[in-house]
Amino acid sequence: MICRRTVVSAVLFGILSTATAMSQTDGRYRDTKARVLDLLFPLDVSPDSYLTKMALRFGDSDTQLVVLIYPVYPVHPGGRAEIICYSIAGMGDGELSQLISKMVAQSPNMTDREIAAKLKVDVSRSPIGYEALNRFLNELKAIRISPVLASRTAVDEYSEYEFWYDTGQECVHYTVTTPFGNAPQDKLGEWMIKFRASVPDLLKAGSAPKR
Repeated sequence: MICRRTVVSAVLFGILSTATAMSQTDGRYRDTKARVLDLLFPLDVSPDSYLTKMALRFGDSDTQLVVLIYPVYPVHPGGRAEIICYSIAGMGDGELSQLISKMVAQSPNMTDREIAAKLKVDVSRSPIGYEALNRFLNELKAIRISPVLASRTAVDEYSEYEFWYDTGQECVHYTVTTPFGNAPQDKLGEWMIKFRASVPDLLKAGSAPKR
């Protein structure tokens, strides 16, 4: 994703583990997984005439959603909207991490691109109803996150959730982790999961005949 003017990146770090050796190994696989997902799931889409673009990447399911909102002339929201869904074919929740661990253990010199080349991505692109989408956007606007995120640690199993919001001139990128609590970044993670669950209804609203 290219942001033409300003890029703000806020990434949550500080993951602790009771076993140092296991933590280092898990971290290696997680970093590899993130790079593999970068290769599998594009952030740039065409056409680029959208007013805003959101990308939501879910570490718990290894899927990605990209939401595009197109303007009503000249630059007002309320035009058509669509969603692009990305998933790894034949891969269940958590299986990508296991596959990467197995591949790296068998071939320590295997590259990210070699891993990605062994995987197939299913992509679907569909219109969605703007009015229903706008309700979720209003909930998103109500979330207040400082660039200085609340400090915390995760000592058990966790997943990363990545969020991009791009206006074409500015974009913001957050990487947050579970488990959820009461910090502002938790609200973003909760919103992402809620939005993912709503996709079937948004697709139905987008495909319904216009009156």
